[in-house]
Amino acid sequence: MKIKSKILGEMEIEESAIIHFPAGIPAFEEERRFAIIPMDESGPFYYLQALNRAELCLVIADPFVFFPDYQIDVPDQELQRIQAGDGENISLLSVLTIPDDFKNTTANLFAPLIIDTQSRKGLQFIPEKSVYSTRHTIFKAESTEARAAAGQGE
Repeated sequence: MKIKSKILGEMEIEESAIIHFPAGIPAFEEERRFAIIPMDESGPFYYLQALNRAELCLVIADPFVFFPDYQIDVPDQELQRIQAGDGENISLLSVLTIPDDFKNTTANLFAPLIIDTQSRKGLQFIPEKSVYSTRHTIFKAESTEARAAAGQGE
């Protein structure tokens, strides 16, 4: 299938890359079909491109690469909304906010995207309470010593 993206241009994608969000995504409820496109073959970053809106392309990532202890409890009723069955085929992804300085990129751990890879349906889960926020820096800041050493040319 051919799709158009303002960021990625025109491209051919496989049907297996298409995810249906029955309720849309908050702020984009009218968009229900998206393609997940890897940025590269081995990295944790992906594009989430709306199929019907070329200018709507989010950057998402596997949060466990950056936050190995990340945990979120998703109620069974939420998983049933995307026909997740026993939950074995669930993929959890975080929407990223990328400022001018890529090193300050943040991940929304509060409201992850939950995708059942078998049914190819997804949702953005927004819990009532969470220890997480919508902005967790994904890259660890350099230590003060490393910055000082760099400034001294060491």
